[in-house]
Amino acid sequence: MRQFMMALALVTACSVGSVFAQAAPAKPKPAAAKAAVKSTMATHSTTGTVKSIDSSTLVITKPGKKGDMTFTVNGSTMKDGTVGVGSNVTVRYQTEGKSMVATAISEKPAKQMASTKPMSKPAAKK
Repeated sequence: MRQFMMALALVTACSVGSVFAQAAPAKPKPAAAKAAVKSTMATHSTTGTVKSIDSSTLVITKPGKKGDMTFTVNGSTMKDGTVGVGSNVTVRYQTEGKSMVATAISEKPAKQMASTKPMSKPAAKK
């Protein structure tokens, strides 16, 4: 009888241990899921002239197009150059819902005038 009780206790302990040892399948963390979604989002690019800019918004106008384009600017938006009102810029952005979130803003150098070529010296007379 003693051996039977020991065997029963051993079987019970093993079955209870195996129930607790089985873990539920791990669910992906929301932050990891968001990062995966962000990396697969399409990035777009456009150019224009800065109409207004502040810490959270950039508005540009495009030549020949009606209407302005408004972008959300955040702490992860990279800025290259001194971007200000009147600057010609290239904006890389991603569409999140109905808003366009700027990922990078680069100032384009002003176009040089065609007459800025150095003038050649006239040929010397012999």
